[in-house]
Amino acid sequence: MDVAVTKYPAIVDSDIDIRLLELEAKKIAQAIGSQIAPLTKSISDFGARVENRIIKAALLRAMKPAFENAYDPSKVARLLSAYRTATAQGRYGVFNPVMQSPPDTQLLFDAASPVADDYAYADWPEGEADEPILFYVPGGGFILPPSPKQVALAFRLAEHCGCEAVIGKHRLAPEYPFPIPANDLADQYAAMLESGVSASQIILSGDSAGATLIMAMLLELRKRGLPMPCGAILFSPWGDLAMRGWSYISKSMSGSSPFRMEAAAFSAKLYLGDTLPTDPRASPVYADLRDFPPLAIHCSRHDMHFDDAVQLAEKADDANVSIRMNYWDSPRHHLERFGSKDAKKSFDLVAEFINARVNRTG
Repeated sequence: MDVAVTKYPAIVDSDIDIRLLELEAKKIAQAIGSQIAPLTKSISDFGARVENRIIKAALLRAMKPAFENAYDPSKVARLLSAYRTATAQGRYGVFNPVMQSPPDTQLLFDAASPVADDYAYADWPEGEADEPILFYVPGGGFILPPSPKQVALAFRLAEHCGCEAVIGKHRLAPEYPFPIPANDLADQYAAMLESGVSASQIILSGDSAGATLIMAMLLELRKRGLPMPCGAILFSPWGDLAMRGWSYISKSMSGSSPFRMEAAAFSAKLYLGDTLPTDPRASPVYADLRDFPPLAIHCSRHDMHFDDAVQLAEKADDANVSIRMNYWDSPRHHLERFGSKDAKKSFDLVAEFINARVNRTG
C-alpha cells in the first residue's frame, strides 16, 4: 500500500502563506519590491547569507564561555560586562554596519554597569513646537546596550522623518529582568508627558527585542491609563519569546537569519527569569491589543521573526487597531541598518506613516 509522505515544512509554510494572503487581501500586509537592480540584489543577498552565518558562529562562540562558567556568577558577570562595554563603544562589530556615529552630545550611558538608574529627563530635544518626537528603543536581546551605530540609525531615521530623536533607556537583564525594562520605558514616557510633551506628538519605534519592549511598554501605558502615543513602528519585531513559529526553526537552520534559536533562547531566559514566555506582557503575540495606537511593522520574509510579524498583524486587526505590515524579500534582519535603497524605501514608508498621524503647523 502506498503511503503518502507528509512534507511538514511545506504544510507549515503554506499556512503562513495563506494567512499572509488574507492580510494582503485586507490591505494590511504588502510586499515591497526591492529598489536594487536584480544582479546587484543577488550579490547582496549572497553576501548577507554569508554574513548571517558568520554572525551566528560569533554569537555562539560568545555564549560558550557563559555556559562553561554558568555556576560561577562572578565570571559570568565579568563576561557580560565586557560584552556590554565593547558594544557600547562600538567594538563588538557583528551588528555594526558602516554608518556615521551620533553626535557626542547624544552618546548613551556607560554600559560597564547595567544602565543609569536615574534619568536625565530635563534634557528633552529643543526642536520646533510642532516637531514630533521619535522615541526609539534599539534592540540588544534585552541584555546588551545599544552601540553608537544603533543610536546613529535612530537619529538618521528621525532626521529623515522630520522628527527629534529620543533614545529609550532601560535597565538590562539579567540584573533587571522582566518586567523592569518595559516599566523603565513607561516611566520615561510618563516623564515626557509631565514635562509638557503631547502624546499626540510622540511616535514609538524599536527593532527586534527593542520592538518587544515597545509593545510591553504600550501594555503598561494602557494599564496606567496614560495617553497613548500617536503610533508605533516595529522593525523585525520579536513577538514570541516561546518561539513557536516555524520561521524560528527554518530560518535558524539556514543563512537567511543572523540568529539561531539557541542564542535567542539564551537572551529570552536571562530576560524572563522564572516568567513563562507566553506571558502576554513579555510576548505580545499573546496579548490583547485593544486601544493600541496605529502600528506599522517592517520585516523580511526570510527573518527568523517573520511568523511573529504575521501574528502581530493578525492580533492588531482582531483588536480593530490600525495596522500596516510591509515586508521585503531579503535575508537581512532589520535591513534598515544598512545604507541601501531598500533601507531608504523603508525610511520613506515610515515617514509616510508618521506624517499621516502627527500635526505639523509649520
